[in-house]
Amino acid sequence: MIKKMFFGLFMLLMSLTGIRAQDSHAVLMTVGTDTVTAGEFEYMYTKNLDLVQDPKQKDVDYYKDLFIKYKLQLADAKAKGLDKDWSFKSEYSRYRRELAKKYLTDDKEIERLMHEAYNRMHEDLNVAHIMIRLPEDPSPADTLAAFRKIRKIRRQLLRGKNFNRLAVQYSEDETAKQNKGNLGWITVFQSLYPFETAAYATPKGQISKPVRTKYGYHLIWVKDRRPAVYKVQVEQILIVKGNDPEQAKHQIQQIYAQIKQNPDKFEDLARKYSQDKRTAKLGGLMQPFGLREKIPVFEEHAFALKHPGDVSEPFQSPRAWHILKLVRRDPVPPYDKIKTELRKRVMSDDRSKLARKVVVDKVRKMFPVKPVGDYREALPYINDSFFERQWQLPKNWTKLDKVLFIINNDQKVTLKEFLRWLYHHQLNNPKAAQRKTSVLKKLYTDFTDEYLMRYYENHLETLYPEFARTSREYHDGLLLFSYKSKEIWEKALNDTLGLENYYKTHADRYRQPARYRVLTLKTKDKRLARKVYKTLKKGGDTQAVNRLVGKKAVTDVRIVDRKMMPADLLHKKYLMQKSGDGYTVKAVLQEIPEHVPPLKEIRGKVLGDYQTLLEQQLLDKLQKKYPVHINQKVWQQIRAKYKKQ
Repeated sequence: MIKKMFFGLFMLLMSLTGIRAQDSHAVLMTVGTDTVTAGEFEYMYTKNLDLVQDPKQKDVDYYKDLFIKYKLQLADAKAKGLDKDWSFKSEYSRYRRELAKKYLTDDKEIERLMHEAYNRMHEDLNVAHIMIRLPEDPSPADTLAAFRKIRKIRRQLLRGKNFNRLAVQYSEDETAKQNKGNLGWITVFQSLYPFETAAYATPKGQISKPVRTKYGYHLIWVKDRRPAVYKVQVEQILIVKGNDPEQAKHQIQQIYAQIKQNPDKFEDLARKYSQDKRTAKLGGLMQPFGLREKIPVFEEHAFALKHPGDVSEPFQSPRAWHILKLVRRDPVPPYDKIKTELRKRVMSDDRSKLARKVVVDKVRKMFPVKPVGDYREALPYINDSFFERQWQLPKNWTKLDKVLFIINNDQKVTLKEFLRWLYHHQLNNPKAAQRKTSVLKKLYTDFTDEYLMRYYENHLETLYPEFARTSREYHDGLLLFSYKSKEIWEKALNDTLGLENYYKTHADRYRQPARYRVLTLKTKDKRLARKVYKTLKKGGDTQAVNRLVGKKAVTDVRIVDRKMMPADLLHKKYLMQKSGDGYTVKAVLQEIPEHVPPLKEIRGKVLGDYQTLLEQQLLDKLQKKYPVHINQKVWQQIRAKYKKQ
């Protein structure tokens, strides 16, 4: 929370829309060795001016003083090397990586993929598939053989051969023997993106053309299509089969007979009989769920219920008997309501690579890559263990400084960097060792693209002014937070003796005036008011009053400053008065004399004041340490501009 406050208060941006270029670049001041332009100052001053309520804080002279204090502390933080501290650099790097993500993918492509996914979300597909598996990084010969095999199977299907039989006979999906290739109902984000795309492009009852995924080639049979079941909510009664399945079956049938006679009894029967402890106490109510979130047989019966109140016949799953009652069916929400969720799912899905590829292609054009060596430099160091994920870097790898290419005539990329990259990208395909050269060539292309993207990411501040502004804003806000934590807040917290001395020296600042603990009772019952009044005059306390009152009236006890006390109550201590259509009784229960509270009671306030003192003392030192020079001509122009307003 404290960090967020600082990042909001100290936004450091280097340009200002609406200020002429020659004015915005004019030097306004120097703080130590740091130069501040007119544009930087004016932007910070005007950025949130409309939100400031206090007229004093809107004053440009007042803001100038705040700005100088801010710059002085930043200058000292950098001089002390806090921006080189590991924890600071780590946290700033995390933020910068998050900020950079939007620049590493193409927004238009992301938006297209979001709309595509949303449109597909409106329809569920019942699919089966046959798969011919390919190894990781297959050879052209392996790829061609797999393609020919899948194409041959498709010809048999088009001639009328049974899909399920061919799936059992040919499919290299391990589950094909059990499910005969049937995958059931699917919707968007529930399969690999190329598979999903091919499935949604295939009409009902037809077989797709061969489609390639990272696992191999597939043929997809779209058995059926239906309007999407987005979410349903049901109530259920569950009876576990246990050791006596027949008894469970008999019990569920008896419950169902009662429901048929009176459907409104479903919730009561669920509370009484359902053995799902989580939902029984709620009348069987389950959380809403969508496709492939429950076991298939459960979903089949839940999704078959069309209207709220519909009840399923008893059905069994592997371990239990169930009866379901539909509470509601939720359609796909409007796009605007789920676009945030859609974006997250697109960005975490394989399809996000399409949006990244758009940027990669752009970066290739932006930054020329000058070849010096090539992938063949790594060949002597790669052996068969690389293709079994057992390869180790050569002992002398850190000394292999041979340059492979230069990015943008600026960054040299060496053989040792390629070898280190290869170590983290080993293959699990022993056959590929026979094609070591061609495999390495392909990997070298991926390596080059990755380093190009790193170069691009490292130069975002140069390419995009808005990124530079936001990044620097966070950097300086985080740096100032670290500085104040170390130089002010932690010192105050740890300086117990200094805090106590400050408390004693400034005791009068915390002196509290005389106060009174006052009881007030309001009631329409005159007799009750009299009883309470007499009880209090005889020395009765709040417990005695509460025993008398019970629920007949309201009592309130508050601490009241002397200046807020009615004169007659101060004098008499006890009052009973007619008040509207009722009576009010007031009594002074305790007089609290003027005093200074002990430090432990007001530690937070004293600590805050002590921190303010430490900060002012620090600023006094900084003003001597880092000279501040103001260009009066530029300052008077700025001042005149905003004083008019």
